[in-house]
Amino acid sequence: MFRLIGAAILLVSGIVVASVASADPIDLVINPSPQEFSNTCQSYSMALAMAFAPNSPFRAETATELRELERRTRKALEASANGAEPTRDDWKAAVEEVSNGVLSVDWKAFDHLDPAMHFVADKTGVSNPDGLGEALSAALVQTPVMLSFTRIEESKYATTHIVTVFGVQLPDASMDDSVKPKLLLVNSAVKYPGGAKNVCAEEDLSDADKYRAIGTITDNYDMTLFKGKPYLVTFIVSNQK
Repeated sequence: MFRLIGAAILLVSGIVVASVASADPIDLVINPSPQEFSNTCQSYSMALAMAFAPNSPFRAETATELRELERRTRKALEASANGAEPTRDDWKAAVEEVSNGVLSVDWKAFDHLDPAMHFVADKTGVSNPDGLGEALSAALVQTPVMLSFTRIEESKYATTHIVTVFGVQLPDASMDDSVKPKLLLVNSAVKYPGGAKNVCAEEDLSDADKYRAIGTITDNYDMTLFKGKPYLVTFIVSNQK
């Protein structure tokens, strides 16, 4: 499956993929906007994943369109949670509500890192983002997944932080649980140094101007480990056959 990048030409295994000069969901990966508020990483990540989901009914190719989908998802998420902390069941209910039942949410937990990361590679269809690069990986992604972190590079999070992942760099050998494979991810809440926003980035509107967003390939992170099976992978599914 190919997606086209605005004003670009891609060469994949000898196949030339030409694009048109228009907005594309890939722009949301290579030049992302931050989440709207400090508590909306869940709805932002789900909205971004829905924009790339197969059979998605949503057109979200610009930051404005993604923000609207983030807001709709957050409203449905809060309604389902009814004042409590949203669970994966609430994620599922929210996505089904905003998509009129076309899309849903599923998740799978793993005892160890290696099978979890192979599952991520199978879902996304991207197991060599280093070789492909960010733009081409996003163009070829099949189904993005959502993972939880307590730290990504210099940004630390008091509670778990959800991001959308578009691929994983799989090594030749199996990985033990101490390994941190490179992930292509969109972090919607990169904290500014000292908590202050650079005046040169005024277009990045976010909660109290605390955050910017970045699409990056990184192995500098701490993943959230859950009770029981610690590695949890969440993803959008289509209810259409």
